[in-house]
Amino acid sequence: MAFKFSLGAAKTQANAKAKAEEEAKEREEKLALEKVMADFEEEHGGDKGVLGEPERDHGEEEDVFVPTGNKRHFTGRQRSMKSGPGTLESEPLNSFPRAGAPGRLQQQAQPMFSSSASNLPSNVYTTLVAKASNLPPTMEPAQVEQLFADFPSLKVTKVEKIPPQGPAVKGRPSATMKVVFDKDAAARDLDDVMIKLNDKKYLGRGYYLHLDRYLGGKAADTAQVKEPFGARWQAPEVPKGYAPPPDLGGGNRDAPRADRDQLIITANLPPDMAMLRLIHQTIEGVILGGVEFEAALMNDPQVQDEERFAWLYDQKHPLNRYYRWRLHQVVCDTSNSEIFEQHGLWNGPTEPLADEFAGDLGALDPIDDGSDSEEEEQKVQHKPLPIGDNYPGRVDNGFGILSPRSRAMLLWLLTSLPPGSIVIDDIAAISVFAVEHAAQGMDEVVDILLTNVVDPFQLSDANPRKLTAEAEGREDARRPDVRQVTLNALRIVHDVLFTTSKESGVAYKYRLEIGTQLVERKVFEHLEYLPVQLGLGRMTERSYRDEVNVILKVWEDESFFEKATLEHLDDVFNARERQKEQQEHDRKVAERRKRKLAPKAASLSTTETAKDEEEEDMDLDEGQTPSAQAEETAEAVLDEIAGETAAARARRLRPRAEDMFASDEE
Repeated sequence: MAFKFSLGAAKTQANAKAKAEEEAKEREEKLALEKVMADFEEEHGGDKGVLGEPERDHGEEEDVFVPTGNKRHFTGRQRSMKSGPGTLESEPLNSFPRAGAPGRLQQQAQPMFSSSASNLPSNVYTTLVAKASNLPPTMEPAQVEQLFADFPSLKVTKVEKIPPQGPAVKGRPSATMKVVFDKDAAARDLDDVMIKLNDKKYLGRGYYLHLDRYLGGKAADTAQVKEPFGARWQAPEVPKGYAPPPDLGGGNRDAPRADRDQLIITANLPPDMAMLRLIHQTIEGVILGGVEFEAALMNDPQVQDEERFAWLYDQKHPLNRYYRWRLHQVVCDTSNSEIFEQHGLWNGPTEPLADEFAGDLGALDPIDDGSDSEEEEQKVQHKPLPIGDNYPGRVDNGFGILSPRSRAMLLWLLTSLPPGSIVIDDIAAISVFAVEHAAQGMDEVVDILLTNVVDPFQLSDANPRKLTAEAEGREDARRPDVRQVTLNALRIVHDVLFTTSKESGVAYKYRLEIGTQLVERKVFEHLEYLPVQLGLGRMTERSYRDEVNVILKVWEDESFFEKATLEHLDDVFNARERQKEQQEHDRKVAERRKRKLAPKAASLSTTETAKDEEEEDMDLDEGQTPSAQAEETAEAVLDEIAGETAAARARRLRPRAEDMFASDEE
């Protein structure tokens, strides 16, 4: 007990000593602070602040620690014993106070825990909230809510407009709305909706829905300042490698530099032939009808809702840049690259359109003599997407554009095939052509190959042999078999799939494009209906279907397409035939069952017939009709004569000889 008491006394003495040392240290710091403040007031004046402004009444003085010694020139800071996670401000950044000072934070106008905290919005970190931007200015909240009607897991409870913040943005106006979902909504469901709708849902007039998570109204604004027509500041290319002499501009260091950044607007070719044709048709309409044609086109309700005209309403759209540049080039025919004054220089596509003004095959550009070099024989690789050319709804520009000469070559290869059965050597050139043009018009090659299946070119005017036969007036000219020509076209598609799957580069995209087009264009629906359309016989139709099913089986074994695509093609082509086979099978089963039940039914019917006859005999014996009784009585009267003996009666009833040997006629 005395040991415990002595230990407590020693501990108390140690604590008292530490406390005394701490108090002495605080006194020293306080004296140092008073000395520093006195020197500071003598230097700046007692009624002046650090910047020369009068000091304001801040209420209670805060406990400020000012370092001394070698840390004398550092500013004072508020003493705080808190550190670590949870001590930073939970408010997000508001914005940068001025341009050029990205490292400074704007001062809070109100303290963190003031009375206005109740006016802050709801906690966006616990409630699922989305931000829908790039909306038409006239769009109502009810219309935004309707966009989520197809997703029942996301129930919208509130939609409100977000007022614009910061300086006004140059360009076309747009609206932004905050969408609040029910408390049961899951963040994963919102992520799925964002994948399906973000920059994919077209709202008309060139607006695409931009959907992302809402993180509060005081988030730092990271939007970049965009110049008109999507222009970019670029440094001009300065030739290097030698020092120019004074007569060529060198040696004058006092002259202003000429390599300053320039505002450049780049117009590149559209990614596909369909869009290029649409833009050129619009340019022709403007040339013929004036600017009124463009205004009338933009005011047409059908054009406003059609996605392929989205570029017409947005001046920063990459296709709109090409449209403006091409229209200026055709109308003005000038080398001046400044279309709009003080809005930058315009640069056209680096590679012009091949054979743009060719009207027939004879007007095509001649083939370059140096095309046989080893460098140019290398396969064309996939070209990267130019900077600033990506936009919502853009097709895969890796396909490229097929030149008129290449298109004519492909059509000639298809029409020069023999009309009968073909072998692998006949279609090898077509597969090689498809591989070489994998990055120069893949979508057009696929379109031509599938069009050849639905409407074979050998049966059209593109076939030179058909035109020659019609010109010579030969009626006995052999007409190609539609069934055989269609099968040949399907074999060509199969060989292209098989060849491109073994090649490197972008040739693998043929499988994706062909699989998509087979379903969208309903090619196998046409193949299924073809026997009915041609009136084929049963054996010919069976042979035709077997050949198509063999190709489908190879596609399934090689996994050229996804499983869902293969099942869809198989069901479409064999559904009606399988239904017939099922009906025939059911009919045979019913007949077989009927034959098995027939003997039992016959034996039952025979037994019933014998029973019926016995019952009839018993009925006749028991009760006969009056006519039957009269006949029996007459026969009995004829057989019996009164007074006749039995012997005489037997002799009388015995047949005579002439009656026994008489014929039927007698």
